[in-house]
Amino acid sequence: MLPLSLFQSRTFSAVNLLTLLLYAALGGVFFFLSFALIQVHGYPATLTGTAFLPFTIIMAVLSRWAGGLLDQFGARLSLTIGPAIAALGIGLMALTVANGSYWEFLLSIAVLGFGIVVTVAPLTATVIDAVPAHETGVASGINNAVASVANLLTIAILDAVALSILDHALARNLQNPDLSEGVKHAIQAAHGQLVIEPALSNIQGADKTNAALILRGSLAESIRWVMLIAAAFALGAAAAGTLIPRSTTGSSSSPQSA
Repeated sequence: MLPLSLFQSRTFSAVNLLTLLLYAALGGVFFFLSFALIQVHGYPATLTGTAFLPFTIIMAVLSRWAGGLLDQFGARLSLTIGPAIAALGIGLMALTVANGSYWEFLLSIAVLGFGIVVTVAPLTATVIDAVPAHETGVASGINNAVASVANLLTIAILDAVALSILDHALARNLQNPDLSEGVKHAIQAAHGQLVIEPALSNIQGADKTNAALILRGSLAESIRWVMLIAAAFALGAAAAGTLIPRSTTGSSSSPQSA
């Protein structure tokens, strides 16, 4: 079912590597962004949902324009610049996690959306053009599978990374001798989870305020590192774009060899 000969094409292999890394970055960002907005900043779910609108609007409005980039600039340039812009957007998001405003989140999401829209249409066309005409369906299916696997793997891996960083940050805060017993109990209860409200449910007053500051700060640190890892994935995708030959064969041709 999976003709391995397709990966003899340098273009096909590079584009699927790019897809793996870019969709890993995108999956991680979308998963942890909600935690940053709700758990760290305390925004309601409705406002958190609207934060994704710039990404959706940019994808809808600019997709047709992005489709012409392949003819104007070629696959290599589009698939290098697009992921690099996406990495910039994720990097801005990492800087916004702890103290950024809602509008700064919107800006970083808009930059990410622009980078993705620059990438997606040329990526799809390049996957199709990299293989013979009778194998375009298989090529498209492989690329879609790679994107799905990337989303699943990155959530599993980055979730473990985020919890590890969070637990380390919480343990570091526990070393503060000035903390009350109530705050210490809340910090201990927050270990191993990305949702902080349950840990705060049994304390009140100043203890609750102090514990909330520590838990939100630790969670922000964790998410910031995850966002930086996702940005590195996107930069890796940009590097994969440079592996694409300057000129690619059409779908009626045989695959290019590496």
